Amino acid sequence: MRVGIDVSQAVYGTGVSDYTLNLVESLGHISGLDLSLFASGLRRGRTLRRLFPHSRLYPFPPTALHYLWNILHLVNVEHFTGPIDVFHASDWTQPPSSRPTVTTVHDLSPVLLPGEMRSGGYRDIVAVQTARLHWAVKECAKIICVSRSTAADLQSVSHVPASRLAVIPEALPSRFDLDPPPEQVATVKKKYHLTDYLISVGTAHPRKNFLRLAQSFIKFRSLYRLPDRLVLAGASGWGPRLPRDPALVTPGYLPDPELAALVKGAAAFVFPSLYEGFGLPLLLAWRQQVPTVTSNVSSLPEVAGKAAVLVNPLDEEAIAQGISQAIKSRARLVAAGTARLSEFSWPDIADKTYSVYKSVCL
Repeated sequence: MRVGIDVSQAVYGTGVSDYTLNLVESLGHISGLDLSLFASGLRRGRTLRRLFPHSRLYPFPPTALHYLWNILHLVNVEHFTGPIDVFHASDWTQPPSSRPTVTTVHDLSPVLLPGEMRSGGYRDIVAVQTARLHWAVKECAKIICVSRSTAADLQSVSHVPASRLAVIPEALPSRFDLDPPPEQVATVKKKYHLTDYLISVGTAHPRKNFLRLAQSFIKFRSLYRLPDRLVLAGASGWGPRLPRDPALVTPGYLPDPELAALVKGAAAFVFPSLYEGFGLPLLLAWRQQVPTVTSNVSSLPEVAGKAAVLVNPLDEEAIAQGISQAIKSRARLVAAGTARLSEFSWPDIADKTYSVYKSVCL
């Protein structure tokens, strides 16, 4: 079977990028599967060539392909991939094809939370994802969703029949499969003047709920005897301004090894997001064997299972209570997190994705 895959999204350092890289690598080990990788980019063309030296690379800017495929919906993708049996589209464009097509939906935030995206200056993302989703629902033989929650969201906005959906979760990206030694943890803690601290990770979008987490920590840290610092690590976004408090540490975007060491050294990992399609940061915390707190909404209870304390992300005191409970239950949560992490693997994801490819070719 020859499968065309759009790998253009692999260069942006996002969860979708990690998914693309790890899925393609794992699919490459399946006997009888021949991959024809399509990539497009101007400024990032050199990086794409390094990541996928055998891909068919074209110097098309993302905006041009959005217009060609999501708006005009012209020119079959086989003109670029060559003959294929199935095409797996990216989360940016949905090209026409004479063969069955598959795509992956990671979350529905541009559709469910368009106001948040537009307020952050990401109006184009809302337009792109809305147009792309229209064609995916209309033409894809199968749509892979990374959680049952995301599948339900997709059905609620598009009424796509369940028979065309396949739920295949994600796994820990290989770049985060790290085991920082104690001396590295000590070094990074010293760098940021940390001893006893909590950590949360994510780009500062409003739905990541950093403001409510910070307010919860400041208001209730004495009552619940929480650690003396809260680290909010991740790229800057457009979330509300955080309170000025010396107990809040905002190091910004961190290199993967430094982030892993900082997570490993934390008293607890707190991820009170208001909406996630999957929730990859939970897997990062479990890999570093840290007790975890997360929200009881969207996909997070589904992914967490019994490996995290679930809290109402809109209730500041509930968040603080959950953190206190997680710290007290460290041994149990670390063991549960390690067990839960083992349930998500890229070889298993690749096998299930291959089964989807085969099913649409019958």
